[in-house]
Amino acid sequence: MKMDGLWYTHFTAGEVQGDGMAVLRDGEILGGDPAHTYTGSYTSDGPELYLDVRVSPYAGHVPADLDRPVALVLWGSVNGDSGKVSGCAGNRRDLKVIVDLHRAA
Repeated sequence: MKMDGLWYTHFTAGEVQGDGMAVLRDGEILGGDPAHTYTGSYTSDGPELYLDVRVSPYAGHVPADLDRPVALVLWGSVNGDSGKVSGCAGNRRDLKVIVDLHRAA
């Protein structure tokens, strides 16, 4: 399945929820939301999707929920123009992260 494109994201990380945008192209992830930037890589095998993402505070803005970059390992699947991945923060195994994806372009 071709993952390249612009994706709308809705994430839940513990009690925190938010929305952002991510560009997936040629195995690379770039994106963000008003408080964070996302960088990383992805691989796909059919509908299965695996992501390694670094979430960093947006320059000049350090939200209470994130005082340093966090590495996320997420996996799940995509069906057509939507999908869901989940996993945890590398340094916070107790913090479950769920991301719903919807293709925007």
